[in-house]
Amino acid sequence: MSKTTYYIVAIVVLLGVNLALFFSDGFVSTTEKVNTYFDANDLEQISRVTFVAEDSVVMSKTGEGWILNDQYPVDESFFNTLLSILPRIEIVRSVDGWEGELLGNAEIEFDFNSRYRFEFAANPMQTKSYFIQNGEAAEVTVPGYRDNVVDIFTLHPDQWRNRLVFDGSWRSIQKLEINSRNQEPVEIAFDDKFFLINNEPAQDSSAVVDYLNQFQYFEANEMISEGRFPQFDSLAQTEPMALIIIEDIKQDEPIEFKIFPSIKRQAYHLVMKENELMVIDARRVQGLLATSQDFLGQK
Repeated sequence: MSKTTYYIVAIVVLLGVNLALFFSDGFVSTTEKVNTYFDANDLEQISRVTFVAEDSVVMSKTGEGWILNDQYPVDESFFNTLLSILPRIEIVRSVDGWEGELLGNAEIEFDFNSRYRFEFAANPMQTKSYFIQNGEAAEVTVPGYRDNVVDIFTLHPDQWRNRLVFDGSWRSIQKLEINSRNQEPVEIAFDDKFFLINNEPAQDSSAVVDYLNQFQYFEANEMISEGRFPQFDSLAQTEPMALIIIEDIKQDEPIEFKIFPSIKRQAYHLVMKENELMVIDARRVQGLLATSQDFLGQK
C-alpha cells in the first residue's frame, strides 16, 4: 500500500471516528435533557424564588425588577447566574429512603401562580447535592459547575443584594471632598471647564479623570446587614478614619462614605453609606484616599 493510499485510509477512519463521537455526543445530550431536574419552559416563567436555610431569602419579580425580602434590589448578575444554573441541574441517581440531615427547603413560583417545593441537602463532605421531595431524594449536579449545587441555596441574604452603591464619573461629579486622619483635606471641584484641586488648577488632568472614574459603577465587595457581624456593628459606632463626600448632578443630595480602619490588618475596610454597611477591599480604599499632590505634582 502506498503512502498516499495509507494516508487516505487513515483520514477516512479518523473522520468516521469523529462522526461517531459527534452523533454519540448528540445522543447523550438528548438523553441528559430528559434527566434535567426542572423543565426549562417552566423556568422561563419564574416569578419568585425562596430559599430557607439558616436565613430566609425571598426574591420576587416586580415591575421595578427583582426585590430581595421586600426590601433591597437583587444583584442582577448574581441572580442571572442562578437562572443559568437551574435549567442545567441534572439528576445523577435516585436515593431511596432519605434519612440524612436537611440543609433547608426551597420554593420556586411560576407565573405568580403554581409553586414547586423541595428540600435540599448535602453529604457530610459537602461534595454532593440532593433534592428531596415527598421523602424521595435525587442526587443532582450541574456539569461544569465547580461548586456544590446546594451551596447557592444556602447563601446569606446579603450576598444576593445589589452591590452598586454609587455610579458617577468625571463627567457627572461636580465636587468631591476627602477628609482623612493622616493627610490634609482634598477638595476636587469643577470650575467652568475643568476641576480645581483645593482651589488650584490641576497639573495632571488625566490623574483627576482617572481618580473620579473609580466611582463609575462603584460596587461594594459585599453588603453587610446589621447583626450579621457584631464586630462591624461595634466598629460602625467609632470615629471613621476617612470621609468622602460626593456631589453629583444625578443626585439630589451629596453622597457620604465613611471609611473605617481595617480590623486586625484584614484586607478590606468597613464602609458606611448613610445607614448601609458594606466591605470594600483595602487596595480600592487606598486608591480612593488620594492626596492633593497626586493631582498638583510635587512642590
